[in-house]
Amino acid sequence: MNKKRRKRIGIWLGIAAGAVLVFLIVCNVLSRRSVAPEVTVAELTKRRIVSTVSATGELRAANQVDISAEILARVSKLYVKEGDQVRKGQLLCVLDDVALLSSRDLSRANFNEASAAYKRGEALYRDTLISQAEFERLRTAFEVAKAQLDQSEDRLAKTRIYAPISGRVVRLNIEEGEAVMMGTMNNPGTVMMTLADLSAMQARVDVDESDVVNLKIDQHAQVKLDAMPDTAFRAKVTSISYMPSTDLTSAAEGVTDFEVILDLTDIDQAQRPGMNVSADITTAMREDVIACPLQAIGRREVEGKLSETVFVLEDGKARLVSIKTGISDGRSVEVIEGLKEDQTVITGPYKVLRILQDGDEVKPSKGEEPWQRSSEGPRVRVRV
Repeated sequence: MNKKRRKRIGIWLGIAAGAVLVFLIVCNVLSRRSVAPEVTVAELTKRRIVSTVSATGELRAANQVDISAEILARVSKLYVKEGDQVRKGQLLCVLDDVALLSSRDLSRANFNEASAAYKRGEALYRDTLISQAEFERLRTAFEVAKAQLDQSEDRLAKTRIYAPISGRVVRLNIEEGEAVMMGTMNNPGTVMMTLADLSAMQARVDVDESDVVNLKIDQHAQVKLDAMPDTAFRAKVTSISYMPSTDLTSAAEGVTDFEVILDLTDIDQAQRPGMNVSADITTAMREDVIACPLQAIGRREVEGKLSETVFVLEDGKARLVSIKTGISDGRSVEVIEGLKEDQTVITGPYKVLRILQDGDEVKPSKGEEPWQRSSEGPRVRVRV
């Protein structure tokens, strides 16, 4: 065999090898395309869906008072200690009043003198024995002395601190002999003690602006304390702030929260003002509605209009269906239109749903999605 013929044979062998390689690649691609992707599915059922708003905050007494000093003085006598139960009007402490007593006595003496002079002047003025100007001077001196006496008595009264409400002394910041001062524009003053009526408790929580629009007065809630994680306390919404909370950290992060107050209907002796709380506020509830897994829902263009959609499994194929949804509980969504009970929807995986088309063949998986497993976690005890 000459050299030219061997070269021709080599060329043809190379072409044949290339054709076989291309054929194998095409067959491999076609075989892959012909294999239906494996998907997870869920059968639709009717059940209750509860939509909630979650928030965190702190616990405090519904009636809680900080008692501050109104004068600059020293604590002379303290009649209570932290934890004591007090009644409204009970004497809590006495501030040093020696200087104020002297000032009151001086003001009273001046008042008595001015009062006597005014009465004499009044009689003389009736008999036209003194001028009107002199009489008005005496009357002014009397009124000034009376005002000074009232002021002295008021300052002296502020040395006696009485309980403005009935409750418990939950915080005591002073001791006998310690100096206290009144508040000014730049100084809030000394908070001597805090009284709280622990028979009525509130949870004050911060709710994001996107959720606060769904809240209404008297909506029910469940409150959990960090200190008692296995117990849920019933509560209801009693106040929704119209202005955002003034939190510098939240403002710097671009977060806008509104303060919401929840009155607890379950009271426990273990509850303490200042405890951290988390609350789930029920905003809507639907009974016996079709519940679709949240991860099955997407947004696609159907008949030239962008709408919410799901893929329904029918005869081994995925059929794209446009739906109308309602409330959600974070795992499932209420389906108002487009689906029926006992239909099977494709829930995942996302990488398949992302490229799945109407009419594609699919292979249902025998596994179950995490949403189908119990997501309740540890059972929570609700106060009754």
